[in-house]
Amino acid sequence: MNTIPPCPPSLPLQATCHWNDQPYRLTEAQLGAFVDERAPALVWDFDIQAERIDPDDTLLDEDALPPDSLHLRIHDCPAFHSGPGEVMRWSDIAGKRIELTQKDEPEVLVYTGEHLGLTDGAFELREIDGRLWIHLHGHCDGMHGPAHIVLDAPLDFTSIACGRRTEEQACELIARVVDPARYTFECDRYGVARFTPISGE
Repeated sequence: MNTIPPCPPSLPLQATCHWNDQPYRLTEAQLGAFVDERAPALVWDFDIQAERIDPDDTLLDEDALPPDSLHLRIHDCPAFHSGPGEVMRWSDIAGKRIELTQKDEPEVLVYTGEHLGLTDGAFELREIDGRLWIHLHGHCDGMHGPAHIVLDAPLDFTSIACGRRTEEQACELIARVVDPARYTFECDRYGVARFTPISGE
């Protein structure tokens, strides 16, 4: 009797980033949030940076190359939020998908030496092997010409910001959307109250 051999284990997902066909190396990919007290809700933001990968021992024409670095940030996207009780752990936002359709006020900004908006695309958050990943694709057009940007990257969570508040005031505010017992309070050098997840949360 023939037996079906077991499927090989899936390969680990690797972080990748491309500007058209040019590969980039991810150097930073962070996720954070702030509390919108009017909603109330957590409004999420990400900050992703990458540097161009050039071949070794090759003389390059810088004028013909894509930008040497990319910096992508979410830009005050109302759809990228979580209401009260929607997240217990910060990775509970996995599954969110946001279409990039705004032309005049794009949800994602790309800095390449000039500020550009990323349009005609989308980004999606997925949880893979216990880590939150972002898949993003979209188009931009500037001094380096039209480009299609595609990236897959694991996100490191930074903090939930609550503005300039005392610990008591910040705990009262964050409690409107998440359980403050799952987070550690700190105040940064600018006086902004922040909450970071307790290890394992």
